[in-house]
Amino acid sequence: MSEERPGDPLEIRKSAARLESLVEERTRELRESERKYRMLADYTYDWEFWIGVDGGILYMSPSCERVTGHAVADFVAEPSLLRRLVHPDDLAAYDAHRHDARGGRVCEMEFRIVLPNGAVRWISHTCQPVKDEEGRHLGTRGSNRDVTRRKEAEAERERLVLELREALAKVKLLSGFIPICASCKKIRNDQGYWQQLESYIRDHSEAEFSHGICPECAEKFYGEFLHGAK
Repeated sequence: MSEERPGDPLEIRKSAARLESLVEERTRELRESERKYRMLADYTYDWEFWIGVDGGILYMSPSCERVTGHAVADFVAEPSLLRRLVHPDDLAAYDAHRHDARGGRVCEMEFRIVLPNGAVRWISHTCQPVKDEEGRHLGTRGSNRDVTRRKEAEAERERLVLELREALAKVKLLSGFIPICASCKKIRNDQGYWQQLESYIRDHSEAEFSHGICPECAEKFYGEFLHGAK
């Protein structure tokens, strides 16, 4: 049996083959891990992103196009695109949020964006800083969700509540004991004056009167004319 000597070409080739095999195995594991990550990230319904320390886009999920009408390539080419999409009325709040987000805590807000076709959508936004194992800042990780339908439903509910309040404010209810004359049916109002029944009800409700004559009164007062007409 031959003795293996340091620097033996055969042993070097064996070591190199083992190392190459380990590298290939590790590479396959990394590729599989990356593939799973990509499948998970790329198929999220919400619009996910990762912005680097220099402001560049490190990752942007394809769902950004469904929400904004702009593809991933558009955001990569123009990292400030999201800010440009923010509705003018929400821009000051958005800029203040970006400043707070740099403080190292989770930040949330809602704002509107304007799509290329002019449509407006509401975005529920959450972001937080990204750090490595050693605590070094690696940028900002964020998530955007289209909540337009919820905001529209909330606005519709507020509109209906407002309409109901306005309607209730116009309604005047009659309650309690109301003094009424047993003979002429006039009502004594809060000031102590006697008022015609229909006038009192009209002043204290939204009701309106149209006058007619019931069959009993018609018989009582106009019976002879009714029977004479027969």
